[in-house]
Order: sequence, then C-alpha cells, then structure tokens
Amino acid sequence: MNPSFGTSHIRDMTSIFVDKSEELRDVLMSRLTSKEGEGDVKLDILSYLSRATLDIIGLAGFDYSFNTLANEEDGLAKSFKKLFQPGGGFPIAQLLKAQFPILRSLLRFDQQSKCADDVHRRMTEIGKRLIETKKEEVKQQKSEGSLLQGTKAKDLLSLLIFSNLDDMADASKALTDDEVLHQIPTFLLAGHETTSTATAWTLLSLADNPEVQKRLRDEILNINTESPTMEELNSLPYLEAVVRESLRYHAVVSGVIRVATEDDIIPLDKPFVDTTGKVQNSIMISQGDTIYLPIRYLNTAPSIWGDDGKSFNPERWNAVPKETSAIPGVWGSQLTFLGGPRACIGYRFALVEMKALLFFLVGNFEFKLAVPVEDIGRHPGIVTRPAVLSELEKGIQLPLVVRPFVRDA
Repeated sequence: MNPSFGTSHIRDMTSIFVDKSEELRDVLMSRLTSKEGEGDVKLDILSYLSRATLDIIGLAGFDYSFNTLANEEDGLAKSFKKLFQPGGGFPIAQLLKAQFPILRSLLRFDQQSKCADDVHRRMTEIGKRLIETKKEEVKQQKSEGSLLQGTKAKDLLSLLIFSNLDDMADASKALTDDEVLHQIPTFLLAGHETTSTATAWTLLSLADNPEVQKRLRDEILNINTESPTMEELNSLPYLEAVVRESLRYHAVVSGVIRVATEDDIIPLDKPFVDTTGKVQNSIMISQGDTIYLPIRYLNTAPSIWGDDGKSFNPERWNAVPKETSAIPGVWGSQLTFLGGPRACIGYRFALVEMKALLFFLVGNFEFKLAVPVEDIGRHPGIVTRPAVLSELEKGIQLPLVVRPFVRDA
C-alpha cells in the first residue's frame, strides 16, 4: 500500500483537496453573508471541517461522493458525529473493553457501541458496493491499458485493487475481498477525523495568536493562484511552520499503546533512580508487556523543546533544538505520525490536505476566539477533540467567531 501514498499520487489528489477546500470556503461565505448571518458569526468550525474531510476521503480514497458539505443530513456523517460525541456517565464499558479485549464483542449495549455498530454497518454496505464496482472498472482499464498510461485510478481503493490484481499470481501477497473491505473503515476514520481535528486545533491557535494568523494570511495572499498545486502549497515556509507547530503542540493522537512481542532491553538516554535507590541505565521489557508511548509529552517536553515547549510558537522551526534529533519520528522532528514500520502511512496525504484547507480558510476569513481559550478542553479518546468546558453537555465542538476577510483597497 505504500506506493499509493507516494508523492506522485498525492500530487494527483491535490486537486480534490483544493476543490473541497474551495467548496468549504463557499459554504462558510454563504453562511456568513446570509441575511441572518451578517457580520461576525459564531460557528462550530469543527463540524464544517469534519464534513469537508469526509468528502475528501470519499473522493480521494474511493472515488465516492459523500457530498456532506452540501448535505449535512447525510446518514454516515450523522453517524460519525454521534460516534465521536462523549457518552454520559462513567464509561465503565469502554474501560472494561480496553483492559479485556475478549469483552469487546460481548459488551455492545452502551450507546457508544451502538453508534460504532451503526457506522460499521454503513461503511460495510458502502465498501462492498465500492469493491465490486472498482474491481470491474480496474479490470476493464487494465485490459485497455489506461492504468498503465496513468490516466485513471487515482483514488486509493482503485490503486489498492490494481496492485492486488497484479499480486494474484502470488496468493501470499494478494488480499482477499474481505481484507480489502477491512481497509475501508481504516481509510475513512484515519483519513477523516484526524485531519479535521488537527485543522480545527490549528485554527484555535491562530485565533489565539492573531499576529501569527495575519502573517500566515499575508503569505497565502502573496500566492497569485486560486488553485494551488502540491508544490505551491509546500513552497510556503510559514504555512509549513504553522502546520509543523500545530501538529507538534496539539498532537491529536496523544499517545499509543504497543505490546512487546519478545523480551528486550531498552537503553536510556538519561539514567534514573528506581524505587530501591539503584541507578538504572536501561529498562527490561518482557514479552507481552504493554507499553504506552506518550506522543504529546515527547512533542512538548521542555527538556527537548526548550522552556517554551508547551507554548504555540511557529518561529521555533527557524532553529529546531538539536535534542529533537533523538525523536524517532517519520516526519517533522516529532512523534505525531510515529516512526518505524508502523508509522502513519498517510502522513503526506494529511499534510497536503491540511495545507489546502488552511490556504482557503485563512486566506478568506478572520478567526477570533468565541470563548476564552482556557475554556477549551481536550476531550480524551483515540483522537483528542476540543470541547467547551463550560458547555460539556453540548459535546465535541470548537466555536470560533468567523468573518470574511476584506483586503484593503
């Protein structure tokens, strides 16, 4: 699957990122300039971003139009929204299932599990239809030679099926239809909610740091294009710095869990004194041990990033501390996309998508805080989403005051 996320394919998908970002701009502009929305308007920007990124992964991932920007009542979009809302009360079912995997298929009575089952059912229905359609399209295109000419099959599912058909001669490499089907929820969830949430956190920091927002807007408006290419988006140094800093500082995935498959010894950069008073220079790991990797801590630790490590400061990327070289991340001198063989396969996809969204949003709107920044909390989960602490009953949201940006004459 790695080639499907390579630079050449991301370049081909950039037009989808741009078109949907432009549509998001138009949806927001229509909302802001409507009769009831003149002047500054308070919007839940996360809701709009979530719809945009679902549309993007639908087209870029499967050549499938969810069209949720135009139709916010879409069934799958509404199911996703319910799934990501925090449940009420003490999440005992979730805690039990996290500790005892055997219970995950048994404890399905809580609201969160019911929402997850609904999302899974909808995705499975869509996935089965897509696979059958795509297999026929790919077979036809392959027989006509159009795939070899690079004229079609730019979505991830077609590329995966094309590669799979190539591997049919070697059954050990080929995926079954069920295995291909199981990739679709991964694409949808990983390619949808993470990017929308990361972009929302970025807009919060820009609203909280208006001078950074202005500098970024000035850079964007200096690009004389309404349809930037991947190369043009990647050529903007301050946009790059803002994206790097936001992904470092906010780290929408705060940490991940790994289970050791064998005994090992982990050497330490700095020794520590254990509970018995002995100095330890390494940690013994036994097969089956559960290990938590604290992504956000490593991304913000003052011992690595300096005294302002826990602050949002895009300027730090002008001189990155040498201590960051020890972070084994696949990108950006940070652990946001992890590293090694289990690093995020779609990080290039996410970066260009996020830049396209910011290009159109910051270039066309001004964002201000709708509530004090201290009132925005981090709701824990696989993806850390924003919520208003004084309005927790409203669930996941990120309200910002938005107004159209008007250039000086």
